Amino acid sequence: MWRLFCFLLFFGAVPFCLGQTPPASSNKVLEESDVISLRDGKFYLDGKPFAEISFNKFDLFWALYNELLKHRELNEQNAIVKAQENALLNLHKMGFRSVRIFAFPWGDNAAEKFQDPDSHRIIFEALDKTIELCERYHIGIIWSLGCNQFTDDKEHLKELCANPSAVNREVLRSYLFQVIDRYKNSPAVLMWEIGNELTLSADVGDENGVFNGKRMPTLHDVASFYNDVAKIIKSIDPLRLVNNGGANPREYQWNLYLKNGWKKDTYDQQSRCFDLLFRHSAVDVVDIHYYATNKGGPKIAGDDGSDTELSMTDYMGFAAQEEKPLMVGELGCTLYAKTNQEVWAETPNYMTTISDANSALPWVNKVLNNVVNAGVPLSYWWAYQSDRDMDQNDPMRLDVSFERNPEIINAIIDANKRLKQKLGIKSAG
Repeated sequence: MWRLFCFLLFFGAVPFCLGQTPPASSNKVLEESDVISLRDGKFYLDGKPFAEISFNKFDLFWALYNELLKHRELNEQNAIVKAQENALLNLHKMGFRSVRIFAFPWGDNAAEKFQDPDSHRIIFEALDKTIELCERYHIGIIWSLGCNQFTDDKEHLKELCANPSAVNREVLRSYLFQVIDRYKNSPAVLMWEIGNELTLSADVGDENGVFNGKRMPTLHDVASFYNDVAKIIKSIDPLRLVNNGGANPREYQWNLYLKNGWKKDTYDQQSRCFDLLFRHSAVDVVDIHYYATNKGGPKIAGDDGSDTELSMTDYMGFAAQEEKPLMVGELGCTLYAKTNQEVWAETPNYMTTISDANSALPWVNKVLNNVVNAGVPLSYWWAYQSDRDMDQNDPMRLDVSFERNPEIINAIIDANKRLKQKLGIKSAG
């Protein structure tokens, strides 16, 4: 507890960020129409019905943060800053209103990063620049807060999710108060997201719930964590909606929860997963992640014992039973190398790279059509223009841009228009 006391003493019980000047937007007073809101189970923005198939720009914050780690100023001459500006400008010109981003240094030990004075300063400088750029180019963000990263060597995900009195829960609360209070008056922030793919950590590992030396939560623990964190977020910012941050429950999730092993769930068992996660939750929006393979979407046990696909329509139904709207925070196609002989024997026309439009477009359009046909109101393709060094020469990189993949971008633009038409929403302009 001494570590926590020192943290709160140094940073204060109320939000402040090492003497930095808050963004200019912090003086504005926003209304419900300025953010994504819900009315009769439908999304609204600017007082009008809102739906969109857009993109993740997952590295927007990371790219800026990494420049600061290299002691480079985030000024007009910085090539990485220019790259982020170019991406946001392109998205704006193409008519997109929103993107999903990760806005915290990725990886474990987030509590340690947030408590370190130098790291804390850099985090907020990069966040300020992120918000500044989004406001400049009129791109709103679904802000994934990374709450499930607040672990360390003593407190693993089990403790973070299951114990409201855990030390890192207190650090997480301080983080949420500082970040949300600082940026809640920015029109760039459209919705808060709790974390990323926490359900994938539920009920995995050995009989004691330990996986790779880490204690893992149960699905019930995850549900409690979602509810608790959503309440904290809403206590700071009652204006915005909160989503959980994907992913979907695993195809085996209910059986893993019951300790039946890696046995595929039935439709009813998957339905129970959604009930447990969202039925009595403060979370407003059910977020799933959907990556189609050469065989389509996730597979569960059918009535006849064979595998059956969970469609977008099924996921819409799961969300509807919880009386919450559905959002697909990550949408995409899974790539396979030619060394995967089974895939290429089953589907010889599949793709090794999304940059080959001839092979990729049929599969991309299949995923997009599923979204449009089911009427999913919000989806974010993975991903737009990654500026990470590791992606630049990777033939299997998933990110797209108008310069490299105009055919894919145009397919998404077209699907976005078709979705709006289906839902009776007039496109801007």
